[in-house]
Amino acid sequence: MTSTLPRPATPTQRVEPRSGGRLRRDQRHWLSTAAVFAAVMLTSLNLHSVLFGWTWLNPLAFTVGAVLLVMGAARSARLPAALVPVAGLVALVGALVWQYFPAQSVFGIFPGEGAAGRLTVLLNHAENTVVSQVAPVLPGTGIFLVVCAAMGLISILTDTLATTLRMPATSGLALLAILVVPAVVRPQSVGVPGFVAAVVGFLILLGCSQWRDSQATGASRDASGGRLARGLSIGAAALAVTILVPLAIPGFNVGLFPQGARVNLWGTATGLNPVVTLGNDLRNPTGFGRITYATNSPEALYLRAVTLEDFDGERWEPDQRHSIRQPGVEEMGTDEVRAAIDDGVVTTTRITTDTFTSPWLLAPYAPVGFSNLAGRWSWDPLNHSIIATDNGSTAQQEYVVRSAGPALTRTRLQAVGPVAEGAVDAQFLSLPDTTPAIIEQTATQLTEDIVNPYEQALAIQNYLRGPSFTYSVDAPVEGGYDGNSLDVVARFLESKSGYCVHYAGAMAVMARVAGIPSRVAVGYAPGTPTGETVTGPDGVELTEFTVTSLDAHAWPELYFDDLGWVKFEPTPSRGVVPEYAQTAFAPGAPAANPDNLDPGGNPLTDQGTTGTPGQAAEDPQTEAETAERARETSTLVMGVLVGGVLLLFVPLLLRTLRRQRRRRRFTGAAGDSAAAALAWAEVVDLAADYGHPALPTDTPRTFAARLTATTGIGGAAGSALLRLRTAYEAAQYADPASLVVVAEGAPSRATGRGGSPTGPWTGTAPGRAVPLGWDDVQAIAGALRDSSGRAARIRAFLLPRSLSGDARG
Repeated sequence: MTSTLPRPATPTQRVEPRSGGRLRRDQRHWLSTAAVFAAVMLTSLNLHSVLFGWTWLNPLAFTVGAVLLVMGAARSARLPAALVPVAGLVALVGALVWQYFPAQSVFGIFPGEGAAGRLTVLLNHAENTVVSQVAPVLPGTGIFLVVCAAMGLISILTDTLATTLRMPATSGLALLAILVVPAVVRPQSVGVPGFVAAVVGFLILLGCSQWRDSQATGASRDASGGRLARGLSIGAAALAVTILVPLAIPGFNVGLFPQGARVNLWGTATGLNPVVTLGNDLRNPTGFGRITYATNSPEALYLRAVTLEDFDGERWEPDQRHSIRQPGVEEMGTDEVRAAIDDGVVTTTRITTDTFTSPWLLAPYAPVGFSNLAGRWSWDPLNHSIIATDNGSTAQQEYVVRSAGPALTRTRLQAVGPVAEGAVDAQFLSLPDTTPAIIEQTATQLTEDIVNPYEQALAIQNYLRGPSFTYSVDAPVEGGYDGNSLDVVARFLESKSGYCVHYAGAMAVMARVAGIPSRVAVGYAPGTPTGETVTGPDGVELTEFTVTSLDAHAWPELYFDDLGWVKFEPTPSRGVVPEYAQTAFAPGAPAANPDNLDPGGNPLTDQGTTGTPGQAAEDPQTEAETAERARETSTLVMGVLVGGVLLLFVPLLLRTLRRQRRRRRFTGAAGDSAAAALAWAEVVDLAADYGHPALPTDTPRTFAARLTATTGIGGAAGSALLRLRTAYEAAQYADPASLVVVAEGAPSRATGRGGSPTGPWTGTAPGRAVPLGWDDVQAIAGALRDSSGRAARIRAFLLPRSLSGDARG
């Protein structure tokens, strides 16, 4: 009788079972993808020096995570390598639409009708924020969109280089692109902590990529040395660039990376358009940038930084007019302004800027002299704005400014006729030919029956402060008209809801339609009294106030012959209406709300007041909106935390599902040799989970022998391992007609070649069945758990190695 014992193991034997003829998919790429996420997020921490606060971090993490998750899934699905970055781009678009275009989307992730228009609005916001603010800028929705899009693209590039092309060292160039932004923009560059975070992220990426490749190929440590050498070469090249570029290119300031060296291609301080920053400042529920000033002004004091008079129909912008600027500000001012020193009102103000940073100097209008001011400054004779000429800024300054102006009264203003031709520069009256009809119609309707310019100005101001208009910092954003172009002004006049930028811009434009020269001033409304008084120059007693970003404000200034530029306050519930403009009725205009004329009261009328002149009567919805934003932020943070915890248990869930599926199939595999393959597959995965993966050269017998030697498995567990190995070898390599593997408890029995029944037996003799039970698998699992340390047990529980395709080393 011919023997049917199983064939001896050969080098071609497989330690892992065949699963229906399908090869196990290699999931090691997930480790590299996770390393890319860690590297990008650690490097992105450097953006904190460019973007104010940390509100940008959550949407950035969501975007980067979504992109890398989809790219990893594409690899697991074995899409062609060229399509993986395409999948990442699709995921990036979906993540951006989900976050920033919910109302213009299809199914929440596909761009829909109106998406292009909103994209244009958000990009304009981002552009204006970059142009108008000094780093760190307060990020709005537009900046969020641009940052998330840029970081998503960098993530796609980094992952493609590190995972698809297996060039992790070269992927450091993509990470370096993130560092370029703070290195160029900030005087202190990225700083040591940020640089260290980026280096740690890059080393994590290198290490994980090397480990992945060595596990996949069995390569020696030479691979690690090669990648480390390339990484060090990139670092050395980057360091050389940062040292040599400042020497070779004019415009760099003194300093070395990472503690200096920023580029300033324009030499002196650049233009500033602070209008758009106001909305971001006012939407921030917590004020920042505290400024202290003390003054002897008898009226509520506005601190002006710059005026915007150059209006091309798209946005208000300051005109620096370098050709006519005058150096030095110790004594300054045109003859018309300085004449008020003798017959007007002179004010002394001491200003402490603390961290407020801008090339434009804060001062009450109109300044005639400064003292104790550091740096070099110049002033514009047309608007008396002061700007730094030596790359300086207002930060950490404490200076005294004297201001002068005529004593303004309603009688004096009413006596002024229309402005004479050529009295002011033509740009203060210019409007583009494309001025929307609603602007011209509204201005004409308000002023057509009024001849006196002052009464025309009151009519426009009272119309905007009337009951049909409401103050809101959110309505323009939600309505898609947050900005300062002519189209925005038209949308504002239709919706009748906005904040100071819209009110000031609307009044300035309508004043020009009426023939009154106008401009928009940007700075701070009167702040909060501290209750303290200080002694100024010559023993003058000064009352102290503070302002923050919440007091940021814009207001129109209109020109009147012989009186100069006069401030008006069209924004309801913000600032203080000057006494000369406080009238309950103006010809041709609806009655103004008396409560809006002086929402905070004159701060110097009652020294015991503790209210905020420009803020005490803030929009009544502000507190509720702030609370709502706080709740939304808390919900988002809680959601991120809960999501993180749930993600931590995803590997455990997947491993449990795999084990249960195998057990169900094992139980139903009576009389089928697949039972042995299922049980052996679970043993191989268990060994990998506890840190004992099979080697590529292992046979079932050598694997079982090494596992026994390294873990000390013996007794019942050792016998179970022997039974499972024997059954697997028999099922895989014995003559199918001579041996049947039976799951324990199954009704079927093995038969020999002659058809005679055979009883249960644990050997491998011909014609004998090999009974198996899942208890054998559980016994081996218990032995592996008992022989492992705490760290190995935790990893096997939460991060089972078998899920990553590493059951074989």
